[in-house]
Amino acid sequence: MLYVSSTLMWSYPVEAAILIARQYGFAGMEVWAEHVWFHKSNPREIQQAAKRVGMKLTLHAASWDLNLCSLNSGIRKQSVEEIKRSLALAGEIGAKSVTIHPGRVTLTHKNREWHEAVLIESLNELAQEAVRLGRVLSIEHIEPLPKELIVTPGDLNRLRAALNYPTAATLDIAHVPLTCSLPQFLGELEGVDKIHVSDATATKLHVPLGTGEIDLPTIWPLLLAEEKPLVVEGFDDARNLSQLKQNLLFLQQGHSVSFG
Repeated sequence: MLYVSSTLMWSYPVEAAILIARQYGFAGMEVWAEHVWFHKSNPREIQQAAKRVGMKLTLHAASWDLNLCSLNSGIRKQSVEEIKRSLALAGEIGAKSVTIHPGRVTLTHKNREWHEAVLIESLNELAQEAVRLGRVLSIEHIEPLPKELIVTPGDLNRLRAALNYPTAATLDIAHVPLTCSLPQFLGELEGVDKIHVSDATATKLHVPLGTGEIDLPTIWPLLLAEEKPLVVEGFDDARNLSQLKQNLLFLQQGHSVSFG
């Protein structure tokens, strides 16, 4: 089932983006919390728009400028609060699954053990809140940048196993290095409840499908076989939706996709 990220329609409020996405044939949308807040949208209007056109919703929690295991306790606490705010928003718009980004080290990996302990503490607090609200906290692995902690299937599997409350995993194919086997990564990552799809080059992530270097012809049938939401990702603040249309070109050129 094909979903689209609301950030590919950033210039439009989410309630309008839902209608646009439905016109293009998408079955669902991953709403970014920052998108809702940026346009000061009414969550009830978002939920009503989705119900009116039969659009399923997931939510991507606040992630920009946040760090759940920051050395700075003020940033750490505010990051937890922003994600709690996101979980509440998910309930207001009717989204069950909420994707979050894990934390990263502040200085170097010499402090990894401290950061991991603090990350588990923050995530336990959030996972408990998700259970209380009837949401699913879905943790996403990140591209292997120098300060990132959770970049491999093993990293994310171990992190989730260390928590006291149930969580899921979000697979992002653009976060998997081009030198790694995507089928192997997919096979090793446990508990996946949604998959983010976009293309990537050696220097840029989240470019439109078919415009990067990911071996999409090989991985696409495997992703479809997972029978989980495939969320087309990217960011575009242009009113003409040029990146969304580029993605649609790929999807409509002989790729077997269920839009709904």
